[in-house]
Amino acid sequence: MITRRSVRIKAMQYIYAYEITLQDSAVNGGTLMSGDTSSVTKKKTTIAPPALSSFQNYLEKSISSVKDQYLYLLLHLREIANFVETDAKVKASKFIKKETDVNFNTKLLSNVLVQYLNNNALFQLEIKNANTISHIDENSIRQLYKKLVESEAYNDYLNNGSDFNVDEDRNIISYLLNAIMLEDEIFLANTEECFTNWMDDAEFVVEAVNEVIQKSKNELKLHFEKNSLKDKFKEINQFGIDLFNKTISHKLEHQQMIEPKLKNWDTDRLAIIDVILIRMALSEFLYFESIPIKVTINEYLDISKEYSTPKSKDFINGVLDALMRELKDADVLQKTGRGLL
Repeated sequence: MITRRSVRIKAMQYIYAYEITLQDSAVNGGTLMSGDTSSVTKKKTTIAPPALSSFQNYLEKSISSVKDQYLYLLLHLREIANFVETDAKVKASKFIKKETDVNFNTKLLSNVLVQYLNNNALFQLEIKNANTISHIDENSIRQLYKKLVESEAYNDYLNNGSDFNVDEDRNIISYLLNAIMLEDEIFLANTEECFTNWMDDAEFVVEAVNEVIQKSKNELKLHFEKNSLKDKFKEINQFGIDLFNKTISHKLEHQQMIEPKLKNWDTDRLAIIDVILIRMALSEFLYFESIPIKVTINEYLDISKEYSTPKSKDFINGVLDALMRELKDADVLQKTGRGLL
């Protein structure tokens, strides 16, 4: 559901936010206007630097929001499918009925995944604890359902095959998610409003939901039903917090190690994100024994392509390669397990 790559991105964002806020508090430490803003009279006041713990809390909430977004997508799939029942009642209550009203097809209600989401006690508990239902907009559900009903794919689903074809069930739910929900501008706008990190997390969350959809009937499980998931989530959350703390607390010593490698680069024009990514990678080199050096380098090069400048990849690769060789020569890399260096 959430990967180390996504946690690295979140840690990068909050390290950046913390350090920019720290800079601002130092620069503006402050001069506050006294009285009328038209007055030239000013008084000095001490503005406290940002609390590191606050940014740690923001990071933890950002990591946990991935699960909330996962529940949000699953609940939308269920509610759109269940709208068939509402539609059936409306058609049954008509005084003058069309043939399609009389023979209204409710096949979607018996869909394997829809039944699973309707009857799974743990899913009910999770959406209750996360208060996911509060993010559901009935008008949006109605409009998404209407789009589904009007689609050729849905009509093919109703008219072809048996009532219990798992492949057809998977395909129509996949279509609902990927071709209806994720292509709807209003749905995406609502989602971004509910979850500020949606743009960064969408790839991982959608992949996790698609994994559920593609499972066979006997293997159908949500990610949090696996016994080890809570431990896995706790572990990856701790990885994010440790990476955040190590990168910030060792900033000065890491900068002293990095600066000699910048001789061929204009330090005044370096992207702040590039320097943060190098410091994060250096933290992984030195303090995360189970993460292979090559994995660390490849991860940060990949992140730089998405979040920094076109030249960042080559710059970061050159600096990290030099740091890796220096640390190896000094025999200070403590990596456990074979092939980690």
